[in-house]
Parts: sequence; C-alpha cells; structure tokens
Amino acid sequence: MAERLVRVDLHVHSSASWDCAVPPVQVATRCRSLGIGPVFLTDHDTIAGALELRRADSRGSIAGQEVTTAEGDLIGLFLERSIESGLPPEEAARRIRAQGGLVYLQHPYDRRRRSLPEATIERLAAAIDVVEVFNGRCSPADNRRAGDLCEILGAAPGAGSDAHTLDEIGAVYVELPAFSGAQDFLAKLRWARIVRDPSRWRLRLEALAGAVAGR
Repeated sequence: MAERLVRVDLHVHSSASWDCAVPPVQVATRCRSLGIGPVFLTDHDTIAGALELRRADSRGSIAGQEVTTAEGDLIGLFLERSIESGLPPEEAARRIRAQGGLVYLQHPYDRRRRSLPEATIERLAAAIDVVEVFNGRCSPADNRRAGDLCEILGAAPGAGSDAHTLDEIGAVYVELPAFSGAQDFLAKLRWARIVRDPSRWRLRLEALAGAVAGR
C-alpha cells in the first residue's frame, strides 16, 4: 500500500504576527481549501497563533516561530514554547533544539529583511536542519543561492510562501509522506518534492474531491 502524501507550506504568518491581519483559523481554512495540511504557523516572536489554532481545530497544526535574534531572523519548527527575542543566534538555535524542534534557515540571501549574515550562518552550520530553498517573496536569484547553500550545508531543503495574506498561501508547497514528529518529518523532507507556483484552482478541485471521497 502506497504511503499517504501530505502537502505543507513551511513558512506562513497569521494575525499573531505584527505584520499580518489574518486570524489563525482563517489561515488554516485557506490552507485546507488548497489541500495543504497540517498547517505550519511561523509567526514573528510568538507561537500564540499556533496554540490558538490547536485549540480551535482538532485536525492539528505545527507550531513554529520566526525568532528575532541579535543578528537576524531564524525559524524554529515543532515548538512547544516560544523562544525569547534578542538572543544570540547560537542560543536561539540551542533553545529550539532543546525542546525537540528543528532549526529552519529562511530567506538566507534576501537583504531586504533581517536575514542572518553569512558569517553567522557559518557559525550555525552544524545546527541548521533545514534551509528554505524557495521563498514565495524572494527573487529567483536569491532562491537559487539558497539552494546552493542547502547543498553546501548538507541540510534538508524546505520551502514556504512566507504568506502574510490569504492570496499568498499556496504559492509553493512541499509534498512528502505523512509524518509523525520532528525527526520523522526531517528524514522525509530530504526526499520531498517542492512544487512552485502551482495552479490554485487545481489544488482546490483536488482538495474538494478528497473531501468528498473521505465522507
């Protein structure tokens, strides 16, 4: 019997972030209308949105956080507790891993945002589990450089829309076998398929067909 596949977007924001107005439940509704789930929420300096979603939706979500470190931003995935902002990046990474989470390096070459400097990435190399090789808000050149970095570090490749609005959700997804926990996810992510700029209407039709079949 073939393994069940899931589609995930590893970098999504909700109204728990200062720069997004969409409530977590609306984010989840849009993700699932496109067949994307479980829902990863990676709000700025909080996991409050992900915890709210867990309480409101029994289908599950993954708590992440885009952590503001002293040198730039870094994402933690599979968190149970929020990470304090303003820490040295090494300490932020240590705290992510101490609770069984994964260190996810997002948009490493986008200098319009608080990306970590190359010297910091070199210091963190051994702690980086996943590199975001496609970010829906980055230029193709920045995404290509991120792909090269991922190979150099030997990290797993990830991708996210970096959505701050409903319309941005679905710009990219990662398809991989259903997973259980952080380490199983990380192992399967290495063999995942990243789909860029998919047809949204086709995703909606597939999600609707799946929902009807599951009744």
